[in-house]
Amino acid sequence: MKELFGKPWSRIDFIKYVTPSALSLLSISLYMAVDAIFISRFAGTLAMASVNIIMPLFSLIIGIGIMMSAGASAIMGIELGEGKHDQANGHFSLVFWFLLGVFFLILLTGYTLGTERISLWLGATDKLLPYCVEYLDIYLIGIAALVLQMFFEFTIRLDGKPYWAFYTSLVGGGTNIILDYIFIVEFGMGIRGAAIASSAGIIISCLCGASYFIFRPTTLKMVRPITDFRFLLNSMINGSSEMVTEISSGVKTLVFNYIIIKYAGEAGVAAMSILMCMFFLLSSLYIGLSMGISPVISFNFGSKNFKKIRELLSMATQFTLLCAVFAFFVGIFYGDTVIQLFAKGQDSVVAIAEGGIQIVACTFLINGLNILGSAFFTAVNNGKISALIAVLRTFAFTFGFVAILPFFMGLNGIWFSLPAAELATLVVTLYFVMKYKNLYIFPDRPGQTDKCVAAGQAL
Repeated sequence: MKELFGKPWSRIDFIKYVTPSALSLLSISLYMAVDAIFISRFAGTLAMASVNIIMPLFSLIIGIGIMMSAGASAIMGIELGEGKHDQANGHFSLVFWFLLGVFFLILLTGYTLGTERISLWLGATDKLLPYCVEYLDIYLIGIAALVLQMFFEFTIRLDGKPYWAFYTSLVGGGTNIILDYIFIVEFGMGIRGAAIASSAGIIISCLCGASYFIFRPTTLKMVRPITDFRFLLNSMINGSSEMVTEISSGVKTLVFNYIIIKYAGEAGVAAMSILMCMFFLLSSLYIGLSMGISPVISFNFGSKNFKKIRELLSMATQFTLLCAVFAFFVGIFYGDTVIQLFAKGQDSVVAIAEGGIQIVACTFLINGLNILGSAFFTAVNNGKISALIAVLRTFAFTFGFVAILPFFMGLNGIWFSLPAAELATLVVTLYFVMKYKNLYIFPDRPGQTDKCVAAGQAL
């Protein structure tokens, strides 16, 4: 691991390492998009809108998984960089068993409350409720398993094998797409078939992740877990920004659904689900990049190799800006083509979505830098700053703009709230990067040691 993470990288080395992580997230978003296309084209607009109603629950639970996995893997990466392999293995095992308990707790809570009650809490209307219940009755198992899927993907990357993390996502996504066709198109099972296909894909990804650690020689090994509740708490704090980001995505969807129903009814919710699917699809490149370099940054922060950290940040920024231009170009010039894939023949949905994509596409020029900045602070175990960026980006700025702009701009105000929030967040992100650059990026410069100690004590 030290030979891979600590040596100087060329741009080709960087691309080789981060590409699997980017493709892993892209594959997840692609199979979610294909899932949505099957549902919209073969189960109808109401079914598509119902899936969007359930998305806040999806975001909450995947947020729990990412919070623990990102936070813990960053700390374990620092431990590995410091040479504390036994401690890292003990914490690795502790997080696995903790998340396995979370998996069963989610199932117990969900089925005890009842999927109908949960659907109503999430904002299902009378028209959408039967679809929501039918979908969630099955998909709750898949949603619960997301916490384990995230754990395996993060820890496989930390183990220095990003391609294996990509393979687990690819197998799960491929299974989902194949079963979508079989159950929705061939068997005519509608939204229930989509739920079975999605759950099967997630569970198979989990089994592939588990097989990596069971059948292969690895740096991280399953051992007797360390009983360390402080580590679990620190992992939650360190990964809280990722949790906030995912929860806010769900809350954002919930709030937007309520507002859009007032302006455009169920067709507006369906259009919103298409745009959010495209948003996640194009943003997955940034998220995958950040997830890919985070364990390398953590390892080198633990081993105090700041030259390597600067190298990684420089290449990551360049790659992010390149992806930003690509995503913006796709959204502006090919957004209407993508929308037709989801809702061909559904004129009201297409019209709303096409009006929104021209505005939402501006978001792609900005949000990659915010995602990278938040991930960097998580990687160096400063979850407080990372969480603050995430809270401001999502709850404060997005909800602030969406509460104000629709009064003046109508439906367009909802779309404009997304790029406006990202732009405001970018100012905050750049402020914190400049404030802490001597602590995390340039502490090896002459005369910086005392300043770094003082800054570290102030955190």
